[in-house]
Amino acid sequence: MEGNLKDILNSGRRDQMEIMAAIAALTQKPSKFTHLMSQMHLTYTMLKNYLDLMLKLGLIEKREEVKAKKVCQVFQATEKGFTFLKIYCDILRLLYGEDFLKNEGNLAVGCLKYCSEH
Repeated sequence: MEGNLKDILNSGRRDQMEIMAAIAALTQKPSKFTHLMSQMHLTYTMLKNYLDLMLKLGLIEKREEVKAKKVCQVFQATEKGFTFLKIYCDILRLLYGEDFLKNEGNLAVGCLKYCSEH
């Protein structure tokens, strides 16, 4: 079992919950689509599908912001999204411990930052 767990944690593969938690962590502040795409290393279609799902579930919201007389769409986590992020962080902490959350190659780093502030 130990070898399998280590292989899973180091595989670099991300599951749906991890990706959604990372998006929620990144959208603590309003974020543009292109920023999310570059931070998440997802294709346009993959990110669009995740954002559509998260919008439908009420984890994030989409709105327009005006900056320098230019209108752009941004995404931001909702209270439900913050709750999801906290629960996800707590589960990772319970299963893998605090050191797992501090691993820089891990998308859960954003969860740790959020949870340590709340």
